[in-house]
Amino acid sequence: MQLIRESLPLLLRGAQTTMLLVSLCLMLGLMLGVPIALSYLYGPRWLRPLLVAYDRVFRGFPALVLLFLFYFGIGNLPGVHLSPLFTVFLALGLRSAAYQSQIYRGSLLAVRKGQVDAARSLGMTARQTIWSIVIPQAAYFSLPGLSNEYSILLKDTALAFAVGVMELLTEGKFIALRTHAILPIYLTVGVIYLVLTYGGVLLFWVMERSIRIPGLSGHSKGRME
Repeated sequence: MQLIRESLPLLLRGAQTTMLLVSLCLMLGLMLGVPIALSYLYGPRWLRPLLVAYDRVFRGFPALVLLFLFYFGIGNLPGVHLSPLFTVFLALGLRSAAYQSQIYRGSLLAVRKGQVDAARSLGMTARQTIWSIVIPQAAYFSLPGLSNEYSILLKDTALAFAVGVMELLTEGKFIALRTHAILPIYLTVGVIYLVLTYGGVLLFWVMERSIRIPGLSGHSKGRME
């Protein structure tokens, strides 16, 4: 117990880095995922092959391979310098955007066509219908999938050790190697991951309950790995 108490500040520092990465990657995924989903459904046809190619690459490559490609590949190009933290943010954020775009695409398709037809019959333009009718409901439908994406992304950040980011698992690994108390340290790391995972899932659940739309039920559209 004494060792765990002494190690906890370092582990919590690593947990802060982990949550920073998760938050940034989720935001990048949101900023790119929504436009990708809207462009796929409502954009010009010539854009669709490019979106499909992006989706295939970032959902098809393992996260660790993407980290290596960005850090040792793009990061070594002339005039390009990517810090380890920015590399993880960029690689996992773009990967999350590909997954989130599928969550949002499914959520947009879950909005009943009758509501769209009713909005158009009232004189609303296509843009007004999308922003006022479709997107608010799709945002609600996407929450279960985003909760799943959060928990998977949280565990994906453990791969950041491969490029030298001192996140939670890396801090735990160095403490375990230094103290030779492998089992207690990794058990503590696991408990912290559990707290972070289910704390975030609970937050998404509270959000879903607080904005519940009468007559509608959410659909889980998360990614499965």
